[in-house]
Amino acid sequence: MTESSRRIDWSRVRKQFREDYQFSMIVLFGLLASLVVTGFVIYRYAFGFYFGGTVNLMIVISMLLVLVYALKSGRTRRAGIFFCAATVVACIASTAMFGRTGILWGYVVLWVNFLLTSRRFALVANLILTTVLIIETSLFESTLEGVTYVVTALLVTTFAWIFAHRLASYQDQLELLALQDPLTFAGNRRMMRRDLNAAIARHRRTGRPFTLVLLDLDFFKRINDEQGHEAGDEALQSFADAVRATLRAEDGFYRFGGEEFVVLLEGDDADSARRAVERLHARVSGRLAFGGEVLRFSAGVAMLQPGEDWPAWVSRADRALYRAKQAGRDRIEVADAGDGVRPVPISPKTDRLNLGSE
Repeated sequence: MTESSRRIDWSRVRKQFREDYQFSMIVLFGLLASLVVTGFVIYRYAFGFYFGGTVNLMIVISMLLVLVYALKSGRTRRAGIFFCAATVVACIASTAMFGRTGILWGYVVLWVNFLLTSRRFALVANLILTTVLIIETSLFESTLEGVTYVVTALLVTTFAWIFAHRLASYQDQLELLALQDPLTFAGNRRMMRRDLNAAIARHRRTGRPFTLVLLDLDFFKRINDEQGHEAGDEALQSFADAVRATLRAEDGFYRFGGEEFVVLLEGDDADSARRAVERLHARVSGRLAFGGEVLRFSAGVAMLQPGEDWPAWVSRADRALYRAKQAGRDRIEVADAGDGVRPVPISPKTDRLNLGSE
């Protein structure tokens, strides 16, 4: 193992701590639980309870090992499973060693498990913990006390599951809002960067082709100037809906800024990508009218090249788009592997349809 592989990437940890809720829970719980149980280690050693103190010390060590694994690897899901398993085993061991006081820790474990790992795994872990404690009938002074524990444990598990489910739902909504353009509901630039980087990584691993299409509405400023920004916003929304309707589920669609949009095509070779863009142009450009203005767009197309990063990829598409604008607009130009582009002739559109019509 190299020195670099043994070190913790603290910049990555800080970023993941801010962005990954479950990772932050693992880190916080690992630190807090280790600190609290260390207090019991000190107490038991101080008063001569060496065996119990050693059991607590082993619990602390296991938690710290999982915490270090989470910090070094950043693998939230696996670290959460390890932590969940460790807390269940620790609770069972504490109950076996110290009797009824271990049950009190069990309630904390039943709740925290849903913050550390998936709801399904946490549910299974909670059922195992509850079943083991029920089997140990000596923990309860009466049948009523045992039944009370079962009911309260199930209630805690149920409410923890509901809380975790709602939390995950809210987190998904927040992530979507953070990655979505609020006007057109296309992906924003942050989502675009993420998906382009993912496409580049996949291309390097598998050689799978990807094509980037940069779209720009022609003379869009006229709509804003003559009809107002509300009409411009409506035009952008309708255009985005029309483009989205022509794309496949695996294709990406993003608002690049203003009246510029980006389409990411996956798995198409050069000829297939060209036909897909021509089909998109034929179905959308000139099909929406706002007052006296018809929405038409120009496009620059660039296939991902080996060793290319996303800014260079976008730059090639942007240069192709610039050539399309210079050549008269309402057309497509495809970038070659280098900086050059080759034109794709598009017949002028003369058909005008009402807003939102096909």
